Amino acid sequence: MGNRVIGLSLALSSCLSLVACGGATKGKGATDVTGIDSTDGLTVPRVDPSLCDTKGKKVTTFDLNHDNQPDVWKLYATANEGGTTVEILTCKQVDLDHDGKKDYVQTYSRTGEMVAEEFDFTFEGEMDAREHYDRKTGKIYLIERDSDHDKKPDVWEKYDEEGLLESVRRDRNADGKPDLWEQYKKGVLLAILYDDDFDNKVDRKDELKTEKPPKTEAAPTEEDPDSIENDSPDDEEGGDETAE
Repeated sequence: MGNRVIGLSLALSSCLSLVACGGATKGKGATDVTGIDSTDGLTVPRVDPSLCDTKGKKVTTFDLNHDNQPDVWKLYATANEGGTTVEILTCKQVDLDHDGKKDYVQTYSRTGEMVAEEFDFTFEGEMDAREHYDRKTGKIYLIERDSDHDKKPDVWEKYDEEGLLESVRRDRNADGKPDLWEQYKKGVLLAILYDDDFDNKVDRKDELKTEKPPKTEAAPTEEDPDSIENDSPDDEEGGDETAE
């Protein structure tokens, strides 16, 4: 599976360089990772499926490997801006391994901002992860993962404004509710909380001790008076003698 994931990354890189791949949810031919309205106080936005619906949109296709089969689909909606009709990219779908199934999808808002990306890391026709983006900053702020491939998310990763990991919620018994919480600060793991009997209450907590880096003393400079006081006696008394 590791090789297949690496293959996805390499194929995606090639796709980005060839057709300027953008961001979206999936269209027909790939099963969506089902989002939920909220998880333990974490708001998970729903991605509008109509953005990747071909109805009423202009569809442009690309055949990257020249096998007479499309590998990339770009969907455009039309809008009127100041009396001028413009085309707005709302969805991009990519078949990375050329098996006829979409493995990578990007979704854009109706005003052109990328709002989500979806990935099929195993190339089995089902999306394994969805990344949500902040429309203002363009940074990832939430990732949903389907680690057991049951078409429902069971891992939720939250990121802070700097793009560093802030928390991870895990659903270990596939009931749609988190029962393990990882707490981070600036991407560093601080604690793990467990709900071992799955009653929505924390049963135990593991705190990780973070070691502070050792203090380092700055090297003395010419303006530092301590640099004069720390001279050795030999330096003062053992200088070269000059014959008169």
